Amino acid sequence: MKSLSLVRFLIFLILIRGGLLLAANAEELVMGDKPDGSRSIPSHLIDLLDADSSLIWPDDQPIMPFSTKMTCGKCHTYTKVTQGWHFNAMNPAVAPGRKGHPWILVDRLTGTQLPLSHRDWPGTYKPELVGLTPFYFLQEFGRQMPGGGVGENDSSDVDDLYLRWRISGKLEINCLSCHEAEAAHDQAEYAKSTRNQNYRWAAAATAGFSRVYGSAKAMPDNFDIYHGVALDDSRSIPPHVVYDQNRFNSQKKVFFDITRKIPNERCYFCHSTKVMGEKWQTNEDVHLAAGLKCVNCHRNGLDHQIVRGYEGEDAPVTTLTCRGCHLGDESLEIPGRGHFTAPKPKHTGFPTIHFEKLSCTACHSGPWPTEKAQLVQTSQGHGLGTHGIVRADTVMPYIQAPVYALAEDGTVAPHKMLWPAFWGFMKGDTLKPVNPKMVQPIVLSVIAKDTLTDSVNYYLINSGKWPALKTEHLIKALDSLKVVYPEAGTPVYVSGGKVYQVSQNGQVISSAHEDARPYLWPLAHDVRPAGQALGIKGCDDCHAFSTGFNFGKAAVHTPLTFVSADEKTMTQLQGYGPIYLRFFAFTFYFRPLLKLIILISFFVLSAVLVLYLFKGLDAILKAQTESK
Repeated sequence: MKSLSLVRFLIFLILIRGGLLLAANAEELVMGDKPDGSRSIPSHLIDLLDADSSLIWPDDQPIMPFSTKMTCGKCHTYTKVTQGWHFNAMNPAVAPGRKGHPWILVDRLTGTQLPLSHRDWPGTYKPELVGLTPFYFLQEFGRQMPGGGVGENDSSDVDDLYLRWRISGKLEINCLSCHEAEAAHDQAEYAKSTRNQNYRWAAAATAGFSRVYGSAKAMPDNFDIYHGVALDDSRSIPPHVVYDQNRFNSQKKVFFDITRKIPNERCYFCHSTKVMGEKWQTNEDVHLAAGLKCVNCHRNGLDHQIVRGYEGEDAPVTTLTCRGCHLGDESLEIPGRGHFTAPKPKHTGFPTIHFEKLSCTACHSGPWPTEKAQLVQTSQGHGLGTHGIVRADTVMPYIQAPVYALAEDGTVAPHKMLWPAFWGFMKGDTLKPVNPKMVQPIVLSVIAKDTLTDSVNYYLINSGKWPALKTEHLIKALDSLKVVYPEAGTPVYVSGGKVYQVSQNGQVISSAHEDARPYLWPLAHDVRPAGQALGIKGCDDCHAFSTGFNFGKAAVHTPLTFVSADEKTMTQLQGYGPIYLRFFAFTFYFRPLLKLIILISFFVLSAVLVLYLFKGLDAILKAQTESK
């Protein structure tokens, strides 16, 4: 009996403990998680709280930066927001989805442009593979990140950075990056803060009522953030925030100008694309020109799982794709119109095979295809919108668009394209890139004399180009890498779609490799209206020999001077043989004649049929007359 009672008691304890755990893990909705139905925006006159959840008073000394996790988290469940697409890249349980814009590690002096991503996108590398642990990844790319995710993943970093994390703090989700409507909001200051390792100060740097000065990066490891002094008597300016005292009311609260419907300008800071040429000569996306906002299509709920809007996406709203919006559901929509009365395309005269082989964006998105794909610059690739960037058109990384290639779903779609270029080591068939800072002293030591001595300032400041690497440069650099890192494997340099290494007899040899192939990701904007879409002028828009759609070329970028300039045709990137498409295009020259022949043949056949019809009738009449 005692043993039975003991068992019951243990079961009771287990149940009680399980119930407590469930209660602890259950997320209860707080005030700001679920709107009450009003379409008005609540007034955000609130207390400022720091990372320790302490109330910030304007006369505090030293005064701490406010924490979005604590300040905004009073009314919004912060952990729920962290599940959003912008913050969950490091979560292995999240499906990677369609390939997107990678982070591109650029080092001009070593000729490096390496696509990185925490998501499992084929063709990209994990940042940790080249030494970019979360701390250093933020310093490199935090300029155009909204915080959260990797920005709060200090536990996965190396132990040597523990003290640096204590100084810099975590890069929390900056709710203001999207939701602050105040004109004084300055996202460029956010970029400056991440470069200076001022992660805990980054949100305050963007706010319209505060500014941040100093640099955590310049502080020693024993810097005391709570007293604002460097214990080694450093003369560098410590990081600190200065609030606009007039923004605190009598209750020490601050007003945040918050909006639900995010302005397009907030999206542009991270999602702009610059096509070479004058801005005023280019057209705006037709949806934006019609008054729509980015968030009209790219929507999300409390979990911030923003809809990306591509075909096949596991999204709860199917009308937020091109087809879903413009084709709609006849049972629910106005006849002849798509979702929310979007114009329903007729595509009169288009063979149905076009809609099986092409994406909607193939005809409607990006710049009009020309003989050669254009160089473009992007926010994530070139730091557009930040201070101190090189603004030359020739600056790395070299991204081309539009490139018409096969998408993951098998359709032909416009893409942006980047040729990876990096130093690394190969063991067997495994290719491992290295951080360019590891090889920079070696590479510079063998090329400085005749390549960079008189022009380093030109490369770094004026043009943003990579240096010209000659055969002897490559041989000396690879040989030096073998001496310095004898156990790492065979030193290689990847560029222009090939892997280069030094043979046993001291010659440079090259070979193809899967990891050397170009990285492509779909291009969706800017969208052109029907009147400017491919095919509006006729079949020749795509099928003529001079069209950029099938026969345009994309440059193969490489700093290697001993490699002849090469180009890839769109037919190669689409997986078609050039003979087949050229023969198919050749038939379009005879199509007008063929149509004329068909038309004449129709009339001739019709005349013959009519003639024989009359002859038949004549024969029938004669037969009836003779029978009488």
